[in-house]
Amino acid sequence: MSNYNRITFKERVRIEAGIYAHESFSRIAEDLGRSTSSIIREVKQNRIKVKMPYVMGRDCIYTSTCAKKNMCDEEFCDRKCRLCLKVDCTKICDRVKNHECPKYLKPPFVCSTCSEKNKKKCIYDKYYYIAEKADAKAKATRSESREGIRLTQEELQTLDEILSPLIRQGQPLSHICNTHADEIKVSERSIYNYIEAGELTVSNLDLRRKVKYKRRRKKNAEIKCNKFNYRKGRTFEDFKMYMEEHPDTPVVEMDTVRGLRTKEQVLLTIMFNTNSVMLMILIEDESMDEVIAVFDKLTKALGIRRFRKLFPVILTDNGRCFKNALELEYTKNGSPRTKIFYCDPQASWQKPHIEKNHEYIRYVIPRGNTFKGYTQEDMTLIANHINSTIRAGLNYKSPYDLVETEDMKKLLEVLNMSPVAADDVCLSPKLLRK
Repeated sequence: MSNYNRITFKERVRIEAGIYAHESFSRIAEDLGRSTSSIIREVKQNRIKVKMPYVMGRDCIYTSTCAKKNMCDEEFCDRKCRLCLKVDCTKICDRVKNHECPKYLKPPFVCSTCSEKNKKKCIYDKYYYIAEKADAKAKATRSESREGIRLTQEELQTLDEILSPLIRQGQPLSHICNTHADEIKVSERSIYNYIEAGELTVSNLDLRRKVKYKRRRKKNAEIKCNKFNYRKGRTFEDFKMYMEEHPDTPVVEMDTVRGLRTKEQVLLTIMFNTNSVMLMILIEDESMDEVIAVFDKLTKALGIRRFRKLFPVILTDNGRCFKNALELEYTKNGSPRTKIFYCDPQASWQKPHIEKNHEYIRYVIPRGNTFKGYTQEDMTLIANHINSTIRAGLNYKSPYDLVETEDMKKLLEVLNMSPVAADDVCLSPKLLRK
C-alpha cells in the first residue's frame, strides 16, 4: 500500500488492535506499509480525551488545598476562590497547574494498555485510540480544513515536516495535498500563504509554478508582520515558561478599548499587575504605528533603564496594533526595552486583570459610545478616578495607594496622573459632563 494514501477505517482497526497487543509503532507501520511517523501522527491527532471529574471541576493539582482568596474584584467575599461558583479560579490564577500524566507523552501515547488506568489513584485525564471514533474525528478534521483553521506552532511544525521534503523533491502541492489528505489539515491556498509568509522551510523559489506568477498587490500595505511570525517565541505557553524561570518579574497587561467599530480614536490601556494602576492613552487609530509611537515617547521621557524596569514583560492580545513585536521590544537604535508575549486567540481571560478593569471605563463611557470628541486630559481624568478607587481585592486600598517605587512615581508624573480624594471619586458619565 502506498505511504501517501489516506488512512482507512480498516487500517485504524489494525492500529487499535496493535496498541492493545503491545506492538510497537514500527511493527504496525511495517504491516500497513506506512512510515512509523505516519502511525504516530495518526494516534496523536485522532486519539480521544476523557476528562476526569476533578474537585469542583477545576483542572489544577492544588484545588483541594488551595487557600487563595480575592483574586477577582468581588467585594466583601471571604470565600476561598476554589469554592467559588461564579468564577473559575483556574482562569485567573497565576499558580494553576494542570493534571498531566507523563506516561501518555511517550509511546503508545494512550492509556489503553496502562496498568494504572483503572486504579483509584490515577487522577489524570485519559487518552484512548478507538478506531471508530478516530475515523469520525479524522473526517470532521477534513471538513473543518475546508472552512479554514488556525494552526498551533506544533501543528505548523508537523505540516512543515510533511511538506518541505516533498516539495524539494519536485512534487506539486496538489499532488502532496491529495496523497497526504489525512495528515494535512489546511487547504492548498493556505499552504501557499504559509510559504509566502516564511512559515515553512521551503520558499516560493522551491515551487515550480509559483515563481512564474506575477505577484499581486497587497490590499493593506501597512500590515508587514504576517499573522504567524510575530507570535514565534511569544505565545502564552512561552509566557508561562518564561515566568517559571523568572517568577519575580513584574507583568504588565496591555489592551485596547474601542468606541464604535469605525476608524476613529481608540484607547490604549496598560495595567501593572503589581499595583493595578492602569494607564489610559488616547491614540488616533488602531494601527501598529500609533502604539509604537507611544512606546517611543515613554522611552524618551523615562529613559531606557527606567522603561525596562517598569515594563519588563508585557502580555497582550493578538490585536492588529500589537503585531509589530520587534519594534515594540526594541528602540530605533536596536536597544532592547521589553519582552512581548501574546495570549491565545479568543482567550482574553488569559489577561484577566486588565479585562476586569475595563468595566470601570464603561461606568463613565458606556459601551457603544464613540471616543470622538474626547481628549487625552479626559482619559487621564478617568484613569485618576479609577486608580483612586478602593478595592477589596487590594486589601481595601486603591491602586494609587500601592505605588511605592520612584520609577512608578516618575511615570505618573510624566503622564500628569495623580490621586483623587476618596469622597470625590466619580465613576459615572457625570464625570465628563461639562
